[in-house]
Amino acid sequence: MISGSDNAPWKILVVDDEEGIHGITRMIFRGYQFENRPIELISAYSGQEARDLLRNTDDIALVLLDVVMESDDEGLKLIDFIRNTLGNQDIRIILRTGHPGYAPETEVIVDYDINDYLSKAELSASRLLTSVVVALRSYRDIESARHNQKDPSDNQPFDARVFNQLGRNLKPLAAESLKQSARLQQMGLSPMAQELVQALSSHQQRLLNRCLLLEENFQPLKQLQVTDVRILLDQVVQALLPQARHQGWLLDYQIFDNLPDKLRLPGQGVMHLWLALTEHALAYADGVDLQLQLIYDAPQKQLELIVSRLGSAMAAFDISTPSQHTMEEELLNLHYQQIDKLCQLLGGTLIGSEQGTADQLLSCRLPVEEI
Repeated sequence: MISGSDNAPWKILVVDDEEGIHGITRMIFRGYQFENRPIELISAYSGQEARDLLRNTDDIALVLLDVVMESDDEGLKLIDFIRNTLGNQDIRIILRTGHPGYAPETEVIVDYDINDYLSKAELSASRLLTSVVVALRSYRDIESARHNQKDPSDNQPFDARVFNQLGRNLKPLAAESLKQSARLQQMGLSPMAQELVQALSSHQQRLLNRCLLLEENFQPLKQLQVTDVRILLDQVVQALLPQARHQGWLLDYQIFDNLPDKLRLPGQGVMHLWLALTEHALAYADGVDLQLQLIYDAPQKQLELIVSRLGSAMAAFDISTPSQHTMEEELLNLHYQQIDKLCQLLGGTLIGSEQGTADQLLSCRLPVEEI
């Protein structure tokens, strides 16, 4: 596969039982670059060592392979392992042999899927460099074509790694900005300034939430805590109130009476999940008033948050699988997938509008423990 970095080294696996061959190869490629990317040589001194490396390293571009090692045909067995056992048709293979009689060139090229055949006795540095460049260029073209190929069943055109990195880059800035807003709220500000700072803080909280979803590093959010879920829901509402006031719609919430004062659950993860869930519903509500309902199913030990329209005569529609006609819909689909991943990691179930009532937009059910 193509590395996520433009200047990542080309990985070449050198498989030979002669130490001197490894040393000469390193001398030839010392300081050499192809397309502004350096060459990284990885050494294996036996077929078995090469198998172990190939199983655990998925971005090797090229194998420089000896024929005679543990056995007279160990190199040929390794070719079969790469192509048939691993099923790797992309990696380029250059056979280098000091014993042409054990593996005649014509027979090997016909019978084995290799990309070049070199005799050590006749091999010069320039000939090896030329062969390697041709092989790397071929590998580059294969991987580029595979990377750009569109799968008709795949509705996600984005490279998830780009969004993961974007989330990692923005999250520290959003977290620090939220921290500074919290400090401002402790100061003796005028009522108007205090309201502005609270609005700023809510926007920063939502930005931090988006960064966490983009990063998709949800493991730290799994930690169980004894939590008052009413406080979590209040945090979600407070984060959305400035937008509601500015756009003129209502955000109501209802908590059923049987909800215990405290539950054991992944508090931070739940708060981020509920906020993301409500924001996703807002993207489709189009200014319609919303209601959040918090329901506790005591026999099942499940907590459910339902996001519904209030007093709406709008027809039901599915917001979990956008039609994919615009970039905005593509991004909303990505957002939904991220919410679903977080919900599943917390042991819950995300329910789209197609499974609910006409006014229900989204809901999620989460397992909890009573105190």
